[in-house]
Amino acid sequence: MISIRTLFLCLLLFLISCAVNPVTGEREFMLVSENEELTLGKNAAPSLNWGFGGRYHDPELEAYLEGIVRRIWQNSERPHLPMKFSIQNTSIPNAFALPGYVAITRGLLSELENEAQFVAIMGHEAGHVMARHTAQRVSLGTLQQFGLIIGGAALEGKRGGDALLTLGAVGSGLILLKYDRSQELQADRLGVKYMARLGYNPYEALTAHRRLEIAIDNYLKRAGKTRREDTFISELLSTHPRAAVRIEEIQTMVKELPPYTIQQVGDSTLRDGKFEERFQRAIHNLKEVNKAYIVYDDAERLYEKNKLHEAEEKLNIAISINNSQAPFYNLLGMIRLRSVRLATEQKNYSEAEGAFRRALSIDSGYQPSFYGLGLTELFRKDYYKAIPEFKKSIHLYPEHPGSHFGLGKSYFSIGYYRDAIPHLKNFAAAAPKHNEVHGLLGICYENSNDLRAAVREYEIQIRIEPDSDLGRYCHSRLLVLRPLMR
Repeated sequence: MISIRTLFLCLLLFLISCAVNPVTGEREFMLVSENEELTLGKNAAPSLNWGFGGRYHDPELEAYLEGIVRRIWQNSERPHLPMKFSIQNTSIPNAFALPGYVAITRGLLSELENEAQFVAIMGHEAGHVMARHTAQRVSLGTLQQFGLIIGGAALEGKRGGDALLTLGAVGSGLILLKYDRSQELQADRLGVKYMARLGYNPYEALTAHRRLEIAIDNYLKRAGKTRREDTFISELLSTHPRAAVRIEEIQTMVKELPPYTIQQVGDSTLRDGKFEERFQRAIHNLKEVNKAYIVYDDAERLYEKNKLHEAEEKLNIAISINNSQAPFYNLLGMIRLRSVRLATEQKNYSEAEGAFRRALSIDSGYQPSFYGLGLTELFRKDYYKAIPEFKKSIHLYPEHPGSHFGLGKSYFSIGYYRDAIPHLKNFAAAAPKHNEVHGLLGICYENSNDLRAAVREYEIQIRIEPDSDLGRYCHSRLLVLRPLMR
């Protein structure tokens, strides 16, 4: 039988682990404090930022949109939470929020028609934060369901330098925030409520949802894919209620709102609560720049298919439309880098290096180009120059697997085995079937006198690729080390 003391301890643990939800007012199981929520958001922000292409730089537009988001925040259930807003420089239509961090992508922003639609989307994302959906999923032990790193899947089947070059294009390490269907509907309800509180037309939540659907379809059409064929989009939509159900739910939510007043437009008596003119004026430059990115996206897809000549031709068109975008020159650097790697004659990496440095002259904090410079020096076998470039990349994007592998391999190549281990382990977690990383880890562990770990890594390496030079070396070391383990 369970003792009274055990029951008391269980009840005490349950009570301690419960917190009042700021949205529902109900007590719920919660192992994450508000400070821990903010720490989670702070730690995840760099990876979210670079997983979605880094910031889109337009200070005036960002200030205008951040002002709107701050009004949502101030009218929410947790107005005291810090908030940083960002426009993410990717064509993938999406928006997301974590405690302390909220963002919308260039691809989605360019498809919206008015300010009210923007408020609907940002209100929905704010709703996830205010209802503590992040904390709920972590408390229930579903952190893996909450975050899905797509980049690791993109590495499977890639060999050595091919894996590193795959990660050179922005968008190959996307992180997806996932919530369950009830949480999505609750966020919809909160978004509609915030719209009404701020005087926007809450029925624009319906058109915002339709614009999101259109944006997704346009993006996929340009990519030549269906929703099922695109891993990120299919995962993004997998927990969202079906469009028809969602629209019906939002209509009901609007009808159930308490009385609200719609704002008038400027000095006129028009009360449409949409504010289309000022919104379109604010995003005009972004929409013009987005035209160049549509061409750039084609170039990136051609690069991923290893059609380097066609990719460069398409990229040159994008540059002719707009020559002030760091990602364009970064992709040019990756194209040149891959071209040199494929060359059979003398390898000259100077053009690739020049392209990366051109990107950094436009955006001095552009992480992919620090990674590109690190790769350039790694392929030149100038490991002492590669190390600081990879460190700069990791400082900006702590979870970037390619930078960890590059830094780990650079340390390995100069005999700094202990320094190499944590970085190679990071990469192995993202690409567990990579053809080289486990063998390198085995050698590092053996040289660090951790023979048991060395045996484990050697065994993994020969399961993945037994017939390579590295695989045969691992096999020979196992013949020596296994008897010692007995």
